[in-house]
Amino acid sequence: MQTAVGRSASDNKAEAFESDIIRSGLAKLRIDDGFEIVVSDAPDLVEQTAAEVLQKFLGQAGMTVAIVPEGKAVGAKRFLLGRDSDLKAITRLQDHGELKIREVSAEDDGFHLKRIGPVIVIAGANPRGVLYGVYALKDFIAAGATGGLDIRRVPYFRKRGSGLCYTDAFFNPELLEDFPEEKAAYLSRLGINQFTDQGIGGNLGNFVTSDVFPFQKPPRPDYQRKVRIMSALCKKYGIDFYVYINEPALPRLAGDLAQYPPEALGTVKPPWGGDKDGKDKTLCVSSPMVQRHLRNMMMKFVKEYPDVKGVELYNMDVSAWLCTPGLCPRCQAVCTDSPPDEFNPWETQATLVTLLAEAAHEARRGFDFRFWGAVHYHGDRFEKMIRVAQGYDGLLASWTGSDRTVMIPDAAKPDPSWVISQRVCAERGLPFYMACEFNNLEVVPKSLPFPFHVADALAKYKRWGARNLTENYGMAPEQNPINALVMKEFQWNPDQNPEVYLTDLARRQFGGQAGKKMYLAWQEIRQAFDVWHDQTTGPFPLEGSQFHVKMGVAIGGLPPSILPDIVNYYDSTLTILSRVEPWLSPRYQEHRTPAFLAKMIRMNSHFSRAAGYAEEAVAAASDRDYIGRCDYPGSTGRPTCRAYAELNWAPVAIAENLCTQRCDLLRAYQLLVGMANDTAAGNRESAVEKERLYHALLREDIGVQERFAALLKRFATMEPCYMRTSLTEHEIADLLAGTQAKIKQLQDFLVHPESAGAHR
Repeated sequence: MQTAVGRSASDNKAEAFESDIIRSGLAKLRIDDGFEIVVSDAPDLVEQTAAEVLQKFLGQAGMTVAIVPEGKAVGAKRFLLGRDSDLKAITRLQDHGELKIREVSAEDDGFHLKRIGPVIVIAGANPRGVLYGVYALKDFIAAGATGGLDIRRVPYFRKRGSGLCYTDAFFNPELLEDFPEEKAAYLSRLGINQFTDQGIGGNLGNFVTSDVFPFQKPPRPDYQRKVRIMSALCKKYGIDFYVYINEPALPRLAGDLAQYPPEALGTVKPPWGGDKDGKDKTLCVSSPMVQRHLRNMMMKFVKEYPDVKGVELYNMDVSAWLCTPGLCPRCQAVCTDSPPDEFNPWETQATLVTLLAEAAHEARRGFDFRFWGAVHYHGDRFEKMIRVAQGYDGLLASWTGSDRTVMIPDAAKPDPSWVISQRVCAERGLPFYMACEFNNLEVVPKSLPFPFHVADALAKYKRWGARNLTENYGMAPEQNPINALVMKEFQWNPDQNPEVYLTDLARRQFGGQAGKKMYLAWQEIRQAFDVWHDQTTGPFPLEGSQFHVKMGVAIGGLPPSILPDIVNYYDSTLTILSRVEPWLSPRYQEHRTPAFLAKMIRMNSHFSRAAGYAEEAVAAASDRDYIGRCDYPGSTGRPTCRAYAELNWAPVAIAENLCTQRCDLLRAYQLLVGMANDTAAGNRESAVEKERLYHALLREDIGVQERFAALLKRFATMEPCYMRTSLTEHEIADLLAGTQAKIKQLQDFLVHPESAGAHR
């Protein structure tokens, strides 16, 4: 039933629910139309945003409240919004001891929210603190407005970088969606003060044209427009906007290779890809022509995107490689320490960092150039590189010194490259940024709730001395993910008790009985991840870019079929990983062992129980009551507890099934390798028995695939799919088609095993 164009009766009911909460809280605080919102005579952009957010919030209760500069304020009943340094009334209250904000550093986003007689004061240590104080007032009212209004908070972590779920846009800028103001407001509402999603960026050629190589493909105008809009909106909400850049770009991706002068090109032999000899052409950073090109591109980028605060340089991956010294005379003359077969020599990397940083600062003083170099360097090479490189304004590193993870094992210690990064930053007086994940890491399903490990990771980051965080893949605002709520609270206060907080959060979001069931699901997910607590390095398979046993479908899609060629797939994947990170090779070899499979099976048993509890929460949740915390109502408004429970069950069910498929993959690998070894050793009877077990596993895996197909078909009936299953209709259709194709492959093989080269 539609009661208005584009709105349903349930939409209007949710809106009325929202308004009733606000009116009730405002009545308790004795706030009425007689109030005015007072800002300084020259408010900062973010302070003006704070005033507008408060005005809109009051409007939801039917109030019309004006925003006035301090010099024109006349009423006694006021909201005072500003800083000690720019609002005279706040300065007087601070002088009289009524407020405590002056001692908070302007580098921090602290605020003091207090009622003083007929005045409600929202004083910030900086403009962003004023906006956060407005959010705190909204929370206070939504929670019932009980008790005295006197809230003073300063976030523990100074920089809190994150973004939206743009994982795949990194590989295809055409996937970058329009960025509405509501999403900037959502990120701000979560306390995000830096947009750092790795999906936004790529080569500088995505943003500007080269004056040195004018034949290169021009940037996509629509992509440029979207990035400009995003950065401007983020600035309005106090979010510093960063993009990831990868240089030097492989020249064939940007233009016709034949058009480049020979003096611009070099040769690389990367750890994967390339021609039949494993080689590829790259732009040589030792070439004066290429250096002019890179300087030109960096300076144009800084000038043409004034609302972009800075960049985070991350290269040696995907589409950016340096010359291998033994294949490039120019680089061989420079790389006197790196071996001739090195695919990422530290000397030319240091040259690249220095060149780009200097160009950025020449174009704009204060432009923030950060470098994430620990991923593809290790030990002495890493320390030499970051000490020789000059001009960067900060370093990023994850605790593993490699990719990010969604949990920190109890046995973990920061990698030496993490320690070195932190030390060098301290020596140079620069901020150090912990690269981490709290939301949609590409190896887990979108919006998978793992709240205990979000809180646990933040507590460990504090113990390790980290004060600045940068999340490389963000969240899906429409889904109001649990992890994002927990991230926000524990970034401000990592010392609070997670059991107490999560028990209350589950009750508020799902209702009494359903909340208890969902809390049990979260506990099982905690135990699933805890299987890896004995790891001193990355807790595979919960580490980014480790796709061969991942539990999600982003970047790479479904697990491959467990046909005999799975052995080559798995071995080649581990070989590539070992080439990229040779210091981790012993760990990668463990992924072939029965002990590793046993841990995967233990993890999966907990996921299975988690999926069961989460589905029970769906059955217990009300379809009439609404969730307690909704920071992004989107187009459908505040969801019901039932709809939200479905949205939280679905990714757990996906993780459980895909983890089962990965376990089957590892079982198949063990059996196929064993069959080959037995055959080579002449142990025919043992080989035949393993073949029998392998065929039984194939039939069992068909059942696993059929259950996943049934789950996807169920998802397809749950509309709107994205808001109830975490997947779009298109994603569900693609996954279902891929799963059905795998079922047919397995069935065909069982009928005609000889056609796929089975072991006999």
